[in-house]
Amino acid sequence: MLKKTHLTIIFIFKIIKNKRRFLFWLFIRFLSALLPLLSIYLFSLAIKNLETNAVFTSVFFLMILILLVKVVDNFTRLKSVFKLDECISDIGFDAHNYFNKDLKTETKEERHKIVQAIRNFADASCITLKLFCQPGMDSVVSLIAIPTILFIVDFKIFVLEVAYILIYMIFDYYTTQKYVKFRDIQNTKIESYYAKFQESNDIDLEQKTFTRHFTRLSNWNFIEWFLLQNTAVFFYTLIFAYSIIAVLSGQKQISDVVLIMGYAASSQTFLNSFSEIKDSLTDVTVAIDHLAKNKHISAVDLDDLV
Repeated sequence: MLKKTHLTIIFIFKIIKNKRRFLFWLFIRFLSALLPLLSIYLFSLAIKNLETNAVFTSVFFLMILILLVKVVDNFTRLKSVFKLDECISDIGFDAHNYFNKDLKTETKEERHKIVQAIRNFADASCITLKLFCQPGMDSVVSLIAIPTILFIVDFKIFVLEVAYILIYMIFDYYTTQKYVKFRDIQNTKIESYYAKFQESNDIDLEQKTFTRHFTRLSNWNFIEWFLLQNTAVFFYTLIFAYSIIAVLSGQKQISDVVLIMGYAASSQTFLNSFSEIKDSLTDVTVAIDHLAKNKHISAVDLDDLV
């Protein structure tokens, strides 16, 4: 599945026509993702100055600096996100045009099924790209930067953070394997339902089948996210307990706890978005698999995706 996902990402990038514009705004989004990490550090530094009874001008300067960082963060993040939304909208049409150029079918029902399969792929691709841009870019930056910062702050916290990320990703990997099966069946039912719906009013059987399989997918989503969220809660509590003990024993100050827990809370948020992107990428991979297996479309070679 990992190889397929990698090839799917390459394929999506291949069909993008205006790559330069997309990459430019993606780079701006990357820069904006660094700023929240700076805000957390500056905030903890302000708390530390209050603890040490520093002069008011020092604290005031940090307050102004935090304000400026947040304003710049808002501007670069929002500007890049909305520009990327425009790019992603165009990419959706790029996908339609890519598959439409050699699309030939013998019946209307066949065409309806294939068009729905193309829509599934284009929609899933757009959703994935949007998630990657916001908040996925923050996740990529933070999951690299946060462990590095914690390594400098406290090695034991660093070990807990790395264990948290690894265990979370292992659980995420194995739950995604079953998600693939449910999503594959669901996409088949979506294609069948809309193909029948465009040709007939007699769609009761298709609706019941669609709903039954969607319920199975929804139930598994609950199990997957319940497991991931409780993993996050366990490690967050563990890191918090260690930090409190360190303060009570005089090894750390309150400002250290603010810094550590700020980054720990951010880790959960960013790991959650990482999982969303992973599930969304799975949707794209399943969708392109359906297109590759379709005999009426030659734009995708199944051999390249296995």
